[in-house]
Amino acid sequence: MENLLINLGTISKVNFKNSSTLEYDFCNTQNTSQPIVSVGCYENQINSLNLGQSNSYVISDDFLCFENLNDLSLNSTIYNSTLYSALPQNLEFLNLYGSNLLFSQLQPSLNYFHASIVSQTIETTIKFSYLKNLIQFSLNIPPWISLSFISHSIFFENDLDGSKIWESDNSIITRNIPLLRFIKGRFDMVLLPNFLQSSWSNISTIENITSLTIHSNDFIQFPSFEFSQIRSDNLKLIWIDSYISSVPSIIDFSSIGNSIESMSFTKCGRNFQYGGGLFPFILPKNKNFKSFSFSGGYIETLDFSLFNNVEILTLENNVISGSFPLVFNITLFGKLKYINIMDNKITGTIDDSFCSVDLYVRNNLMNGTIPSCFTCFLGLPSFSYKFSGNNFTNNYPSSTSIIIPNFMPGNVKNFTTYLEYEFFIFGENLGGIWIPTNLVVDDFGSYYASQFLIVNKLIRVVSYSKLPDVISMKYSPVDPNYFFKLSTRNINPLLEKVDWQSSALNLVFDGSFFTYNKSIVNITIGSDNCFVTSTSFNQISCTVFNSIDSFKNILSYITIGNLTTQFTLNPGLINKILNCSAYNDCNGNGYCLSDIGKCQCDSTHQGDDCSLPYIDCNPLDCNGNGICTTLTGKCQCDSNHQGDACGLPLKECLNDCNSVGQCNNQTGICSCQITPFGWTGNDCSIPLHTISAVSPSDINGGNASIYGWFGNNHTNPQVFIGNIQCIPIYNISESEINCKAPPGTGLKSVSVIQNSINVTSKDIYQYYSNDKQCPNHCTSASNGICNTTTGYCNCIGRWSGYDCSLYSNPSGGGSSGGNNGGLPGSNTTIDGNTGNTNITNQQTNYQILITKLIEIDFNGNQINEYLLLNKWSIISNISKTVYTFIQSIQNDKCNITYTIEEVNKDRDVSFAGINFKLTSGSVKMTVSIENYQYSSNLNTLQLQMKSSVNEIQTNNENDCNDDQIEINNTPNQDNSLNYITIKKDAKVLNGRFIDRIESDGISTFMKTVLISKSNDSITVGMNLPHCTKKCLLDPDFSVLVSPEFVDGCRGNDQKFWVLPVAITVPVVACALIIALLYVIYKKRFVEARFKRQIKLLNRK
Repeated sequence: MENLLINLGTISKVNFKNSSTLEYDFCNTQNTSQPIVSVGCYENQINSLNLGQSNSYVISDDFLCFENLNDLSLNSTIYNSTLYSALPQNLEFLNLYGSNLLFSQLQPSLNYFHASIVSQTIETTIKFSYLKNLIQFSLNIPPWISLSFISHSIFFENDLDGSKIWESDNSIITRNIPLLRFIKGRFDMVLLPNFLQSSWSNISTIENITSLTIHSNDFIQFPSFEFSQIRSDNLKLIWIDSYISSVPSIIDFSSIGNSIESMSFTKCGRNFQYGGGLFPFILPKNKNFKSFSFSGGYIETLDFSLFNNVEILTLENNVISGSFPLVFNITLFGKLKYINIMDNKITGTIDDSFCSVDLYVRNNLMNGTIPSCFTCFLGLPSFSYKFSGNNFTNNYPSSTSIIIPNFMPGNVKNFTTYLEYEFFIFGENLGGIWIPTNLVVDDFGSYYASQFLIVNKLIRVVSYSKLPDVISMKYSPVDPNYFFKLSTRNINPLLEKVDWQSSALNLVFDGSFFTYNKSIVNITIGSDNCFVTSTSFNQISCTVFNSIDSFKNILSYITIGNLTTQFTLNPGLINKILNCSAYNDCNGNGYCLSDIGKCQCDSTHQGDDCSLPYIDCNPLDCNGNGICTTLTGKCQCDSNHQGDACGLPLKECLNDCNSVGQCNNQTGICSCQITPFGWTGNDCSIPLHTISAVSPSDINGGNASIYGWFGNNHTNPQVFIGNIQCIPIYNISESEINCKAPPGTGLKSVSVIQNSINVTSKDIYQYYSNDKQCPNHCTSASNGICNTTTGYCNCIGRWSGYDCSLYSNPSGGGSSGGNNGGLPGSNTTIDGNTGNTNITNQQTNYQILITKLIEIDFNGNQINEYLLLNKWSIISNISKTVYTFIQSIQNDKCNITYTIEEVNKDRDVSFAGINFKLTSGSVKMTVSIENYQYSSNLNTLQLQMKSSVNEIQTNNENDCNDDQIEINNTPNQDNSLNYITIKKDAKVLNGRFIDRIESDGISTFMKTVLISKSNDSITVGMNLPHCTKKCLLDPDFSVLVSPEFVDGCRGNDQKFWVLPVAITVPVVACALIIALLYVIYKKRFVEARFKRQIKLLNRK
């Protein structure tokens, strides 16, 4: 660097960094006086130079050593053409200033080349191939040299081969218009004196140029034909700034292309005319074309229809005469939004319809009145000149109150790195294109780009950040009359003060978030409307036409659009308005007292913010026995009353009924629980005990157990078996009493006395003996063996029946003969819909049904009855042999389950400690009653079953076995029904009832009684103890064939046969009663094919 500056004679302009070592401080050298020495450094490396020289040294390759040099400027230096090829490889910017500059091929790294020529006396031709790698090229003259007084001889030659389009922005001075093909971008030309007019022929080669500008201070012969030949879909702008002589023919731009947007012809001169003052152009017709300007020319008449495809029209200073159009006609004016016809000779007036146009008419011959949409802006210096120089009668500012802006939000657009918030300002008299681009501003000084979409009507504004609550429109930076604030949010009007003092009829409202649009403001004072006379963002004036009485706190409203604020006023005062925003504006359930800023709630609400309901009690004083809770409208009664109106007395029950009773707090009396465990007493503390089962002693007396529920309170307990006391009592608990029973025989009742309450269970205690008699002594020793413990026969072989006097026959037997020894077989059918069981044998049909469940009191009276017939629902079916049905009573609290099983082979069973045998072909039944809800602890249940027989009518005669129906029942020594028989056509139904039941899981005695008997049916009832949870019962039955049965009516070949059907019925629940009924169907069998047994199960 030191050597270069020494060569240029400018080293003296550099200061020493260290004078003792004579080290230069190049990086801090910024000497701009001629000759210039300015050095720029980055990280101690020189990256920019601006150099002049003071001698005749010739620069050539002096910059090659500056590897990091990026920007080089040479001012009035001497260099040779080798300079361009000897520049550093990182150089991007080259700036030359001087005279007689040399040009040659530039190195590829150079992007920007700017040359300013003071004088170019040598003829120079610059080839585009030198410049083809540049992004930007500029060749001009210094601004202090007049274009008219230079004699530069600079030409350009397009020597591009077309292998690549040169994309660059170019600005040149030239004596010719070069061919412009293969060049894309902006191209500005300043035509030098003695310009070659013949080069106009190259103007039609601009097909890739996007913007063409031509400047000249000389008259040019405008090439009408050449310009009419321009065809380009890239060209957007043409600007001709030159004096132009008259044109020989009209200039036709109608086919120029689809991209052209703007044309401008300025400084044309009066010689630029066609046809003696006609408009010399045919304008483009494409939809993108927007702007046309022709000024300083010569046009005598004005025909706006020529410009209906233009939005912006400037025809300034063209000596145009004639009358201005009466109205703005869309057919005539088309897209026009901006009209500048200043400095012409136009007469006429301006109609209000031209408010949709941005109009400039200065220095014409117009008169009349200027529309108010323009006069409201005449107070702006930048606007007032637009109408000056005419004969208007009102060329002075009018009120700005007619400027009515409104805010409207638009879309939010999400770009990659930022958000764009769009909004609109719409209204009346908003101005035009003349408004400043920084019209919209916020209180923080941020400006928003604005664009007029409809003159005086609609402005589009864009922000790149969220808007504040308030923005402003400032047509003037200093005049507050042209400041307009707008709310960007839906904020209710905020009132601060209302002046009702100066006049009884006029009111002035001060605040914020008002509007400029009177049409959307509505103010009511009490029941009167206040007519709005003026409005702005911060103040509204209105007038009432009726005298308003001087009431205090007059309820009033101000509504702007759909936003309403409520307030109260006092006449004749300056009312300071305190809002109720701290109380959520009373939540719409009242109104704000503006003088104190507190809520006055309506009749149905209360609270500081009126958010709580207010509900009167009925009656209001709660009958004098309580306090009204207005939040709920319910009375809060005192300690001695209750009810919605506190009209009922409140009395506590003793010990709260020990939590096992229901307290009637009006009487203070307990209603004690009865089931499943009952209580009594004033406070339900005394158990109502129950007896569910007994475990008796033998006839000699001894240990006995009574089961049930006895509670935990046992005052003076006593137990009686029959009339004799069971003493001593060894143990008593909640569920069991053990005592020593006296000797005795037969069936006895049991009484338990405690807490002065006597509970008796009838016929439940049966003394047992080890020497019981069997029916008919089991006929003979070869027929059966008597079980003296139970009193039941154990039959031998095929003998069956309660006394082993008849033969059994397995089900499924056919007609006479075969393995059945000629006995007829039986078919068992269980109806899946009703639960009824049918057994058919030849012409005889037996039917077994469970009919009803009865609750019985201690005296044997019926308390409740539940009919069970045909109400069963099937819940399972196992292998077509076991069916289970269920039904619920007492509102589904009690479930009764009924199971029927057809026994396919002999098996021994045990129930309640008794062993017995079920033979093949039997039908076993089980009934379960669970969780029965008793009406009293003294009550019991009875389950009834019915058996019937009838005859099936057929054509098959079997008269030899035809017989009448015989029904018999046999009680035991305790007068309990143990057996029933139904005989028909030599077939006998034998029913055996085991006198045992499992009550709540404990075996105890059960008594079966005859309910009714007719010619063809019998009904029995099984009396159950007071089962709290569950009982289980198991009788059995047999169907026998009498000795009179004749196989096929073949004479006296008589035998005794037994057709067995054993039915076992477990009863589980409060009470379980099993009735087994075999119904003998009609006398005749239907067809001979039914001689074999057919099992029909679950027929529906």
